Amino acid sequence: MKTGKSFVSLFKKARERDAYWVEKSILTFTEELYRLVETGNLSRAELARRLGTSPAYITKVFRGDVNFTIESMVKLARAAGGMLHIHVAPDDCAVRWFDIFARESKVIPPWTRGEFREVDTEERGVREHGKPSLVA
Repeated sequence: MKTGKSFVSLFKKARERDAYWVEKSILTFTEELYRLVETGNLSRAELARRLGTSPAYITKVFRGDVNFTIESMVKLARAAGGMLHIHVAPDDCAVRWFDIFARESKVIPPWTRGEFREVDTEERGVREHGKPSLVA
């Protein structure tokens, strides 16, 4: 058996397990929290102070070494100046999130400054409710 084929097979098997999706969710949450902290020029020490905890706890959070609850995720997001959003979709959907900032927002994250263009369904490879999609 070729290594590439076995790797694909291993990934397919992993995606069938809840543990895979738990770890993927933790990784996504910590990446988005980190991005929010960086964009807001917030230090780990300041985030810890806002939460009433230690900087060591924040380090553990960014490593994914804590037992996240919805409550802890909400507290972390709010302390970083954000909100937690949870979305459940059918497993055969391609879901894309993007933020729309209020005019009075003082922070414009760098990933939102790009030019957007319409993409046809062949280029996307996915048809989403028959509507064109915008990509950077």
